[in-house]
Amino acid sequence: MQKRVVVTGASGHIGYHVALQLIERGFDTTLLIRKENQNIFLLKNKGAKIHFANLLSPSSYESILENCDALFHIASENTTDTSDEKRVIQNTFELSKVVIDAAVNKNVKTIIYTSSVVVLGRSTNPDILINEKNKTTILESPYVKGKFLAEEYCDELIKENKTDIRRLYPSWVVGSNDLKFTPPHKIINDYFQKGQKFYFAGGISVASVQEVAKAHIDAWIIGKQNEKYVIAGNNISFREFYALLSKYCGHKPPFLFLPKLFIYSGALLAKAIFGKKSPVDPKYIQTVIGNYSWYDSQKAKNELKYSIPPIEKILSEAVIETQKKVAGLNQLFQKENPEITRLQYDTNDTILITGFPGWLGNRMVDILMNGDRYGNNAVERKVRLLVQPKFKNLISLPSNFEIVYGDITDKKSLQIALENITTVYHLAGAIYPKTIDTYYKINFEGTKNIVDCCIEKGIKRILFMSTDSICGYGKEKRIFDENTPAQPYKNYGKSKYQAEQYILDKTSEGLINGTSLRGFWFFGPFMPSRNKDFFKMFYWKKQFVFGNGKNFRSISHVDNIIQAFVKAEKNKNTFGKWYWIGDTKANHTVDDIYQMIADGIGVKYNPFYVPRWMCKLFSILDSFLGLFGKLNATIHAAGKFHKDIAGEIASAERDFNYKPDVGFEEIKKELNELIK
Repeated sequence: MQKRVVVTGASGHIGYHVALQLIERGFDTTLLIRKENQNIFLLKNKGAKIHFANLLSPSSYESILENCDALFHIASENTTDTSDEKRVIQNTFELSKVVIDAAVNKNVKTIIYTSSVVVLGRSTNPDILINEKNKTTILESPYVKGKFLAEEYCDELIKENKTDIRRLYPSWVVGSNDLKFTPPHKIINDYFQKGQKFYFAGGISVASVQEVAKAHIDAWIIGKQNEKYVIAGNNISFREFYALLSKYCGHKPPFLFLPKLFIYSGALLAKAIFGKKSPVDPKYIQTVIGNYSWYDSQKAKNELKYSIPPIEKILSEAVIETQKKVAGLNQLFQKENPEITRLQYDTNDTILITGFPGWLGNRMVDILMNGDRYGNNAVERKVRLLVQPKFKNLISLPSNFEIVYGDITDKKSLQIALENITTVYHLAGAIYPKTIDTYYKINFEGTKNIVDCCIEKGIKRILFMSTDSICGYGKEKRIFDENTPAQPYKNYGKSKYQAEQYILDKTSEGLINGTSLRGFWFFGPFMPSRNKDFFKMFYWKKQFVFGNGKNFRSISHVDNIIQAFVKAEKNKNTFGKWYWIGDTKANHTVDDIYQMIADGIGVKYNPFYVPRWMCKLFSILDSFLGLFGKLNATIHAAGKFHKDIAGEIASAERDFNYKPDVGFEEIKKELNELIK
């Protein structure tokens, strides 16, 4: 008879891999989840059963534990955050206590509980490895405290002979399908994106998520009753860790050694300035830096056949996963939804999309595969993507998506990409490059290359992603309309205007059928980290507002923009025209938008208004940097944020039935999930 198992935490990193391997081994696997995410969709496609539950409320899942052979309890909040101890304790200790009690009450035969090496402690001596017999005496964070309390509770139950609880103690676990950046992946991501010039004393133990997951299952199949197993990894120093990361990230290894006292003093200062929202807690520095989180996994090797892959393999794969996540590629997969009605196209109708991967490009591919939140705009057609070579081996898409590696600045690769194409969605563009000349190289010259190649190959239809910066900001009228003349704002606006004008000029000459869609302030899925950082400002005591908050700003949700591309493509009324693609309401103030954001993530809107004269100084400084070919994204944005930048969508509504389905309320609902 097929054995039945239940898994908590399958939406997370280790839990996903445990559930996947259970399914692959042929076990009847049920997942207790609060809500679906990408990992759950993938597991459902593999055959997992889903049961929605609140783990803190046993009545919502007790029936699922009836006649269960094993419970894999992996759910926990894995965080170094110290700002809300009550929440973290609830999501570690209290949650585990409730789930384990429910399993005991339902006579679940075996409970596999995922603890952590943090409850075992660290060593001050690199020659002494920590094992299952050790116990920490330092509870440096709410997470460590919560896991420690759960550990103590398991000891009590075992002492009373109430159940068979087999505990596993993973160390730093890295690998695929970590959707929210657990602490190890956050460090790898930060290093990948920014590098680091310093290192410090101490060490860590880096493990493979696939092997850690395998050990969980083997602890049930061949492990011993009520046993403990350390499932750690390669014990390496922080210096070795960063040196290896440098090899795979392309950065120079850290060269500056910082003593613990220096870092600890900096953490104390940050704590004094930022309080509970400090980026790093002094207690964490005190216990981690200078100490060795090195562990002995020999018992798991002997009893569970646990293996530790080479550190080079683990970290090289972790960097690839980081690359995918930074580019948003890890979120792209085809969902099994036979109920979606797909837009049909001729069999020889092939579209080329530029600007993938990217914020808008990623979401466009996602919607063309799966439809938007309302099930609209999924397509049955061939899609070709022009992708820069640096993304090779990172992309996995269904067979109707074809990838051509190249660049819009390279006409040779464009000629290949445009072979047998009927329509081009041109999304690629430079927004915040390091140097000004990149604007013109990418935005204008790149667009000119596409148009010229299309003309050579007889490709008529081109739709262009344009920008509000073509009209700058409201001068004669506070809100743009279809008659507002072009007044490009600085180099970005000029480069995009030159590109748009070239498309419309060639259309007027009868050589192509071009349409330009002008977007505003972007919102929506696949937002890059720089935009997430902006939203995280709302967790501060005060939110910076450049200007008085009364200026008008239109917003463009990426789903609405994609709807505009799909609707305008086959509509001849749009040939040779440009359109504003924004929200239904054009006169939202910045205060309105900030209040919506604050409501969406559940914080109080408490603005600090930066005077307009200071914003003008930022604009002057931005222009000054431009004289030297330089650009600073923050200074550039601060210099125009106080101005009216809003537009009416009437012409898009009239000409191709544009209807911005995603408005304030929908954006508010999705924000909390998007910025995590």
